[in-house]
Amino acid sequence: MRSEERAGIVAAVLLLLWGTVLTFPLHIFTNFLEGTVRGVLSGVLEAAPRAVGTGIIVVVLAAAEVLLLLLSKTNYAVYIPVTAVSISALAFVITCARTMIFDTRTGVTIGISLALLALVHILKLEKALIWISDLYIYSLSAFLFTALVAKPLASSSEVLGKLLYINRYQETDLSQPFAGFLTLPAAVWGIFFFILFSLPVVYYSFSRKKA
Repeated sequence: MRSEERAGIVAAVLLLLWGTVLTFPLHIFTNFLEGTVRGVLSGVLEAAPRAVGTGIIVVVLAAAEVLLLLLSKTNYAVYIPVTAVSISALAFVITCARTMIFDTRTGVTIGISLALLALVHILKLEKALIWISDLYIYSLSAFLFTALVAKPLASSSEVLGKLLYINRYQETDLSQPFAGFLTLPAAVWGIFFFILFSLPVVYYSFSRKKA
């Protein structure tokens, strides 16, 4: 299957499942990346206006997704999932050591993810690894779609809030700092930025490894 066809299927699956417990391993990864960006750029974010700081976070996350797409064109593609989970596991251990609090659900999820990925690597299921790699890559798009579009839409209407179950396991809302800018609501800005930063993602989704 061509990479662009696979990307479309993966994107549809993520949109359907992002608000379910099945995507919890991906939530751990995206939350880790967003938290890392905030931590690394904390000085810049504190000095800049809130909207500018949030814009920087969105740009960095979109750039990270493009970088992963470029890596997925190489033989490194099959190692993206285990690298993502391993880094998340290291961050989780450091957080537990610092706070002396162990989040059982997160710890168990990371452990199961590592075990399953190890099994897939042992069995040398390269096609499966390429599909899993795309799940981790496009999870950033699912994260940004939820944070920029679904969250403000849900807060604007009680009916939409109930329908948009995609928000269920994601707390981050990156749209609110833009609310009221040029008299436009947060959802309009969120849609604009999501479409804008999705263009390079769509472009680099082509001509990658087949599975």
